[in-house]
Amino acid sequence: MRFFLPLLLIALACTCVRAQQPAAAYGTARSPAVSLGVADAQVLDQLMFYIPGVGSPSREDLVRQNIKSYMMPIRQAPGQQLEWAYSLASAVEYYQNLNSNYKDNLSPDYITLNIAAQGKQPTIEDGLRLLIQQGTVSASIMPFGSSSIPGAVYSVPKFTIANFGYLFQPEMRARNRVFEVRKALSRGNPVIVELLTDASFTGLQTNSYTPGAETAETHYLTVVGYDSEAETFELRGLYGRHWADAGYVRISFDDFGLLAQRGFVLIPKL
Repeated sequence: MRFFLPLLLIALACTCVRAQQPAAAYGTARSPAVSLGVADAQVLDQLMFYIPGVGSPSREDLVRQNIKSYMMPIRQAPGQQLEWAYSLASAVEYYQNLNSNYKDNLSPDYITLNIAAQGKQPTIEDGLRLLIQQGTVSASIMPFGSSSIPGAVYSVPKFTIANFGYLFQPEMRARNRVFEVRKALSRGNPVIVELLTDASFTGLQTNSYTPGAETAETHYLTVVGYDSEAETFELRGLYGRHWADAGYVRISFDDFGLLAQRGFVLIPKL
């Protein structure tokens, strides 16, 4: 019995330490996800990082947020079928470069060529799973536009992610899509979206986009900011810096809610 009280005090002290741990920020370990691709909104909310110094839970950032200054320069995808891979590589770069003095470009072609080598027509979900299981490499090893995988990739570091989440899917209401994207951005996370557009979209020369009558094309872009007062999102395109507003375009919340079909957010690996 004389040892019981000291042991009880130690147990209580340990319990208090655990209870006082703050919500995990980027750089703080989380429990591993149980499956590839998280669709449950509550689970995703727990897994999605808050990025210190970029995202903020303050009231000001609920009004306005933009992370494009942390992204690498605008790129131009060689074709519509590769937009998703370029979007994924840019998002992984964002997390990789946040805490690094050396800013690296990552290869989208490594993603697509690895999937194609499996005899499959690559999709964004295939790319996300590859980033979890294998990752991609620096574009200094496998440059943009590569048509084959060089042997050097087997002896260099791979850049991976822990998981990804389906932030929204087609069955979600338009206003809820807007809410979920704002929440992810307010924490400092870019959102990759599958967007329906008309045929004029890739030739846009204005800083904002309003859809025409027929939205038959599908494109992948990255949402990097929002302004609640103007009720607009800012999206990063893959059509070069002369497209729209130096490679970026604004879309109203209402149009975004109707046009955005699926949204993805990455869970970075520490």
